[in-house]
Amino acid sequence: MEEHDIPIAFSDNAIHLARTAQLNTLTLSQMADQKANILIGATFVVFSLSVTRLLGSEITLATVCLALTAFVSSLFAVLSVLPSTGRIPRDDPNFNILFFGHFTGMDEEEWKRRLLNDFGDDEAVFRAMLRDIYQNGQVLYGKKYRYLAYAYRIFLTGLFITMVVYASEYAASLY
Repeated sequence: MEEHDIPIAFSDNAIHLARTAQLNTLTLSQMADQKANILIGATFVVFSLSVTRLLGSEITLATVCLALTAFVSSLFAVLSVLPSTGRIPRDDPNFNILFFGHFTGMDEEEWKRRLLNDFGDDEAVFRAMLRDIYQNGQVLYGKKYRYLAYAYRIFLTGLFITMVVYASEYAASLY
């Protein structure tokens, strides 16, 4: 028997570790979605109120700053939760048999057959779980958290700029 034919032995707790990591990634993804939804709601309210003031002939630089940064912030928040819908070829190295966006291009029998063939031992199951965890983490870090961070920073910066501009406009109106 060659060295690569020897099955890898796993700790009895390995499956629990993988499941915990998978659950943690899912929880972080849900939290990012909730934060994005909160920010989308807040920025739409701020944007709507700002536009209402602008349409009511109360045009000030502070209100324009607030409206623009709220709008741009909401765009980034929406981008953080916007789903990707592109198909990936089955022979692509990034194909993930566990991700619905990838396997929905297969018919059910082909999908079940591939799962049963590919998951014949513990190592194959762990590899699939680890691939799924890794890819979910890549999306979480590379898309959701990145866009969400931009959205929050833009919104906070907009609030700060608005306050500075408003204070300047107010001070100028006193003289």
